[in-house]
Amino acid sequence: MKKQKEKKQKFKILHDEIVFNGKFIKTIRRHFLDRAGHKIFWEMVERKLGGRNGKKKRIVAIAAITPKREIVLEKCFRVPLKDYTIELPAGLMDKPGESEKSAIRRELLEETGYAVSKVELLTAGPFNSGLTSDKLAIYLGTNARKIAEPKLECSEDIETILVPISKLLSFIKKNRRRGVEVDLKLPSILPFLSESGLSV
Repeated sequence: MKKQKEKKQKFKILHDEIVFNGKFIKTIRRHFLDRAGHKIFWEMVERKLGGRNGKKKRIVAIAAITPKREIVLEKCFRVPLKDYTIELPAGLMDKPGESEKSAIRRELLEETGYAVSKVELLTAGPFNSGLTSDKLAIYLGTNARKIAEPKLECSEDIETILVPISKLLSFIKKNRRRGVEVDLKLPSILPFLSESGLSV
């Protein structure tokens, strides 16, 4: 006698239960039906990013390139890690009516003092989908020039670093060997930079 196949169904989201509602984030238990029809939940975290028409705002980051073909990076202290990381300038769209391009221009200027002449989308998508529904958009900024001093908040400790694009991969490997934390978004953009005509 043939075994009867277990009837399976697609996941079905039931409802969200707010476990913690803080100033900047909230912790959620998302209740759903699994493939076997069992009611279970997934614990997750969301930033309070806002949005319109059911579409949540994305976090934005930028690969800003100078006329000398250097990329503008940051070495900044990250409280959750209790350590410094090397990463792309990034930030939240926390100004009313602000577009992604305007937000990343503002963040770049505030954190590094650099401005770019042109901004275009490089890549976008989820970056930690097992924990959060947040999505990230990484932009390419060209003709980056320093026009001001950084305007950092008291909670920020950021050092601007310029790295030739041609040496970016070796820079990443060197710092990892030294035990310096390098954000994974940084090496992930290397093929996109090459596709944009910026040899790495």
